[in-house]
Amino acid sequence: MNSASPSIESAPPQEASLARRLLPKLVVSLLLGALFAWLVARGGVPLVPPASAFRAVIWWTLPAYLVVLFATTWVRASRWRFLVAPIKDVPLRTVIGLNWIGFFAIFVMPLRLGELARPALSKMREGIPISVGFGTVAVERVLDGLVTSVCVAFAVFAMPHLRTEDQLAKHVPAYGILALTVFSGAFIALALFLWQRKLATALVEKTVGLVSKKLATVLASKIDGVADGIRSIGNPRLGAGFLAETLLYWTLNAAGMWLLAWGCGLPMSFGHAVAIMGILAIGILLPAGPGLFGNFQLAVMAALKLYFPEDIVATQGAVYIFFLYGLQALFICVAGIVPLYAMKIRFGDLMSTK
Repeated sequence: MNSASPSIESAPPQEASLARRLLPKLVVSLLLGALFAWLVARGGVPLVPPASAFRAVIWWTLPAYLVVLFATTWVRASRWRFLVAPIKDVPLRTVIGLNWIGFFAIFVMPLRLGELARPALSKMREGIPISVGFGTVAVERVLDGLVTSVCVAFAVFAMPHLRTEDQLAKHVPAYGILALTVFSGAFIALALFLWQRKLATALVEKTVGLVSKKLATVLASKIDGVADGIRSIGNPRLGAGFLAETLLYWTLNAAGMWLLAWGCGLPMSFGHAVAIMGILAIGILLPAGPGLFGNFQLAVMAALKLYFPEDIVATQGAVYIFFLYGLQALFICVAGIVPLYAMKIRFGDLMSTK
């Protein structure tokens, strides 16, 4: 036959290389996702609830949740302008587009490889060095992790919860304390790194320079670039702006989760929503399959079992998990694909580190 289906061998070199690099990680991530999904089903929560479970749904809350999700994601994206302000004044439209593509990449790529996307795109589109991009990612992840770890501590120590036999739910307190410790330490490390920036680069030049002066110079410049990406938190105006929008982002996120839970028939308070949001945010940090499938559902299930009886979690809780994941997946994909094509960006560009 003259015609043949496309293959890695017939693809352009860059795309073929990307496919080869992603394939093993994709296989591992799919296995992890399947394991997490199995644990959810084993915990008595169906991934697709029965039709009878949808009778209590207040249907207008679904589009209402999408509106809140739009506002939440907009604020999450727009706060990045504070981090890059010392380097370049990026138009807000570009800030939103690059970040929404980045969120999409994190969502669809296995094992959180999508974290590379925004630094790659910000260099390609705006000339911002990759190292600076990684610095901004570090600030976001550390501060978000600190906020959500506090939410988990609130979930465990301030919110009254039920005794549960679910082993995963039982370990949420220990996991939350570990996350709070790790992210608190990371925040202190960022502050010290910013304070002693010259010392950090000098140490690299002196230690690595014993082996290779050229390598030491390259690494020192990369570290200096990462410091450029975090130096905005040392500026009172920029740091306060980023912190304010970060808190607004998480508040909107919790409000949307509470609204959707009410619409699904769950007797959830706003405090419950804050607690479940924190547990979910920490839970999806675990490497998993594309779309965060499996660990997303597992984290919400474990959170719900802390506060609601098993029969409610298995019915209205299952409906809540189904819509929470489905609506977020729909929005993230649409919001990411539209600017991806509007900016004429290839999917392979999301992984470029050149």
